[in-house]
Amino acid sequence: MVASAEDPCTKLPDLWLPADGTTGLADGGVSVQTTTGDVCQGDEVVITVTVDNLSCGDAGPFDVTVYYDDITHVIGTQHLDGLPGCEYTTLTFVWDTDGVPVGEHEILACADTGGTVLELNEGNNCLTIDTDLLISPYAPLIEVDKTVTGETYEPGTIIRYEVTIWNDGCGDQEDNPGHEFSDVLPAGLSGTGYVTATSGTIDLLGDEIVWDGEIPAGGTVTLVYEAEVEGEPEDEVCNQGFFHWDSDGNGTNESLEGTNDPGTPIDDDPTCFTISVGPKPPGLSGTIDAPTLSEWGMILLSCLFALVFWMRVRRRVGAA
Repeated sequence: MVASAEDPCTKLPDLWLPADGTTGLADGGVSVQTTTGDVCQGDEVVITVTVDNLSCGDAGPFDVTVYYDDITHVIGTQHLDGLPGCEYTTLTFVWDTDGVPVGEHEILACADTGGTVLELNEGNNCLTIDTDLLISPYAPLIEVDKTVTGETYEPGTIIRYEVTIWNDGCGDQEDNPGHEFSDVLPAGLSGTGYVTATSGTIDLLGDEIVWDGEIPAGGTVTLVYEAEVEGEPEDEVCNQGFFHWDSDGNGTNESLEGTNDPGTPIDDDPTCFTISVGPKPPGLSGTIDAPTLSEWGMILLSCLFALVFWMRVRRRVGAA
């Protein structure tokens, strides 16, 4: 028996959350699975979800739910009265992040979360929309990089440290009591007194670099200071500066962030270099070079020997 075109479709529905940008939906539609991106804690995130019915079978009523991190953290649920076969719908959710923990979060959307629709394929009902949506606190959030450069790393040469400090938080880092940044120069180095900062106040106190100042939300400060190499060749020189910051916005620097060497794969690690062997002084290459006489010097010396010999012979003849 062959069904006519007028016969109703008897296939089960198949609810699907296609990846963002997927084409081929009904009437040339394109799937939209997006979030508006990173926010400060308490701000809103707009989440767009597209649900498609792959089959020609109609789907009855069902719910669409959006979560963060896992299914125990519900952002919101919307109820649909149904979705005809080969049709799709796009929904918008608004997530109020007040009280949501700061940090990176995974955003997950699922169709038919109540399991009320009997489908051809139950395994394509969920989609991770965003795996690293960042919620920043209304407080400072500090990151610090530190690099070292020098034409050489030989004893007696000058090396330069550059420290870059970022405030990735939603609150300003104020100039609170105590130094915001400090860096004690290790054995093998001595400060030259050269210290600069793009803002705030930087000083060399003995063998310690200190900086005081504020960094607005989203702002950056760069510190530069130099030191003379005094250690022994082949010694490794490592050190790490520390930023004292206000992680809860209460006006006290209660948190500590160590500098990070961006040239290594390790986070928050000391910045290091090895003191190199300097060039040997001239004439000390392993042998001692004896002075040499010029050609005229050799002639003069020969004449002197001949004169002395003639005078001694004459004395002997006179004595005889």
